[in-house]
Amino acid sequence: MSLVAADSGLLEPLRSFVKIERKPTWGTCAGLILLAEAANATKQGGQELIGGLDVRVNRNHFGRQIESFQADLDLPFLPGSTTRAPFPGVFIRAPIVEKLLAHVEGEQQAEKVVSGTIVAPSRAAKDAVAQKAMSSQVEIMGVLPGRLKKAAAAAAHGSQLGAGEAVGDIIAVKQGNVFGTSFHPELTSDIRIHVWWLEQVIKATALGR
Repeated sequence: MSLVAADSGLLEPLRSFVKIERKPTWGTCAGLILLAEAANATKQGGQELIGGLDVRVNRNHFGRQIESFQADLDLPFLPGSTTRAPFPGVFIRAPIVEKLLAHVEGEQQAEKVVSGTIVAPSRAAKDAVAQKAMSSQVEIMGVLPGRLKKAAAAAAHGSQLGAGEAVGDIIAVKQGNVFGTSFHPELTSDIRIHVWWLEQVIKATALGR
């Protein structure tokens, strides 16, 4: 996707839209990768980032195309999520968020030393409102439970997970008015996330974003 954006002359306009203007933006799957400030498991010279979310993502975390899957998700940010059916998450060669990063001015220099990791170029927000949105805390909006898988991995290395230890893969995050999901809500007939997102855009627009 980044190659298409680069070939089409869209990378810099997108960086301006997300990081300088700080307009409401939602990226799904590869879009989440593009919006991350750092990404690993990348091919040298084969991936560029827009940035906008202070996270590090792991590309193709679940494996190849044939290992794509659907899972029921508990997404507390959706209205009435405690009483409604779970959301059907469609994961296609999906990434996950493997680390939340502290916001820094400029590039995520500490991430550059992580093997196989690339970082997004720095872009300064145009005004105080955009800067506030960009520097806000990253919120975890959704997690894919992974206790059994991680417990097995821990046991194989001679350790155990505590009963109260939170485990699972982060598959949805939000930072100010920028939102990212590992999965594809647009491939389902469930419109709840789209309705929620449109409400977020309306609120941001009312604030001049």
